[in-house]
Amino acid sequence: MDEIRLRRLFHFNEDDLAANRRGYFSEKQIIRLDEEAKREQKSAWGSAVILFLIAAAGMAVGIVIGSSSPTQIGQIAMYLCMGAVWPLAWGGKAVQIILAANALYQPRLSFVCGPVQVVHHEDREYSLQVDGIEFDVDGNPSGAFRESEEYTIYYVEQTREILSIE
Repeated sequence: MDEIRLRRLFHFNEDDLAANRRGYFSEKQIIRLDEEAKREQKSAWGSAVILFLIAAAGMAVGIVIGSSSPTQIGQIAMYLCMGAVWPLAWGGKAVQIILAANALYQPRLSFVCGPVQVVHHEDREYSLQVDGIEFDVDGNPSGAFRESEEYTIYYVEQTREILSIE
C-alpha cells in the first residue's frame, strides 16, 4: 500500500486517521463537513423554492381550469389532480431535499474492511468497491492499492465520502 499516495488522493493525515480509528471525526474533518453541509443546505433551499413554486403554479392552474370546467366530474378531477396531488408531489420532493440536506449536519462515521476493487468508468472517472459498497473517487487510485490486500475505509455514512484509509 502506498500510504503517501492514499493520503494525497483522499486528503487526510495521521491525525485524521487516528481520530477515525477511535470512532470520531478529527477537528479538520468536522470543519470541512460543516462547510459542505452549509453549501448543500443553501443549494437545497434554492432547489426547494423552485419546487414549491412549481407546486403552487400547478395548484393555481388546476383551480382555474377546474372552476371553468363545464362538468362536475371535470371540476373534481382537476381539483384532485392539480389542486391536491400535484402540490403534494412537488412539495413532498422539496421537503425531501431539505431533510436530506439537514441530515448532513449530523454526519455519522462508518467504516468497511476488505479488499478494494478499483473500477474505471467512462470519462476518466473511478470508483472503489469494498464489501458491496461503492465510493466515488476524484482522480486515478489504481497505483495506490495492492490486489487482494485488506483495507479499512473510514467514511461519512450519508454521503459515502472517504475520510481516511489504512
